[in-house]
Amino acid sequence: MKRIILAIVAMLALGVVAAFAWAQFAHPAEWQVRTGGSIVLTEVAAGDQFSVIVVFIVVGAIASFVWAWVTSLLLRDLGWWLTPLVIVTTLVAAVIAWRLGIAVGPDGPRAAVNPAVGTKIPSKLAVDGVAPFLVWPIVGLLGVVGATWTSRETPVDDSGVEKGVSAAL
Repeated sequence: MKRIILAIVAMLALGVVAAFAWAQFAHPAEWQVRTGGSIVLTEVAAGDQFSVIVVFIVVGAIASFVWAWVTSLLLRDLGWWLTPLVIVTTLVAAVIAWRLGIAVGPDGPRAAVNPAVGTKIPSKLAVDGVAPFLVWPIVGLLGVVGATWTSRETPVDDSGVEKGVSAAL
């Protein structure tokens, strides 16, 4: 039980690290202050909103894959219980990364007080859909499958020869 709790805590810690990585590497859309005090988002800058989601997905995919791979090797004795463990833990880590990333990321244009004309104000980090969160457990499960497949034992017959290997070899 202790190993399971340590594995869960490790992924949740990776969720925290992912939040800071997301805030660091994401380039949110920038609002520009125009004359008269209006703040506008140009069409070109609006494309950066998508890149924020892509960075969230990439950071989460890396964290989930590595954690799930290592966890599946260390907790091999869990059997099929490893699947729900990976799904739930990576989903919780994704939510932690999302909420913490928003908190440590830029404040957005609403927080700007008397901005000067020409100033560019970054948007708040945002993930506005369910699909980016689903990438975390899906890639985590790929890590489990990869670790399981590469670490499987090859059956050997009584003479010490791998089963299924041709006698001609």
